[in-house]
Amino acid sequence: MGFRISKDVEVAGDLPGLVLKDRGALVVADLHIGYEQALQKQGIYIPRSTYAKMRRAINDMIERARPEKVVILGDVKHEFGVPSSQEWVEVKDLLKWLSDMGLKVHVVRGNHDNYIIAILKKFGVELHYPVMVEGPYVMVHGHEPLEEVPKGAELLLMGHEHPAIAVRDSLGVKRKFKCFLKGSWRELLVVVLPALSPLASGSTMNECPRGLLLSPMLKESVDVDSFKPIVVEPGAGVYEFPELGKLKYAFA
Repeated sequence: MGFRISKDVEVAGDLPGLVLKDRGALVVADLHIGYEQALQKQGIYIPRSTYAKMRRAINDMIERARPEKVVILGDVKHEFGVPSSQEWVEVKDLLKWLSDMGLKVHVVRGNHDNYIIAILKKFGVELHYPVMVEGPYVMVHGHEPLEEVPKGAELLLMGHEHPAIAVRDSLGVKRKFKCFLKGSWRELLVVVLPALSPLASGSTMNECPRGLLLSPMLKESVDVDSFKPIVVEPGAGVYEFPELGKLKYAFA
């Protein structure tokens, strides 16, 4: 169906989600629903179109993968505080839509997901904090350290970092592309998912010093330069790049 990350894990076509084939699960991260209203409070006015785009992307991934459950790795909404009116409306619409399709929804709590439990309870959505463990998979948002690796864990999935890479074309024009990051953390294979939100364009990992990384797990003694970016571009495909350390001077 898509680019294979490991034996049972694939990229959902050319979209920023993962399919856990042995668990019947679609995994996405960082929707940041309500971002437009948050920008409006700052005097920045843009059309409220990102939710519709994300819903279409999720629908395409569901049609391709036919999962039994959907896992959101945190930051369903954007505001840190009480949900805005946009968040109330769009988060409820998303959960109702997924529920009406017969899908079980799980949310791993992110740092933006305060005051969301009332909405989740209304639709029978399970909230997991600090981790969700599903067989060999450990799923976290990524904004807090993982103190202990669950027994039997093999693969760590996380969001929060919004990874992307910057590349230059033959004319020297720089472009940014969202990407997955694949590497190792302690004894686990780790995959960092790109943000599903179109407004979260991402942090360019081949230009980002270690001190500016968001996740404390990646700030650890992890060799981030050894991580491989897997670029996903809707309509264009999925492309695995060399390790980040080899891209810092080639494209930055």
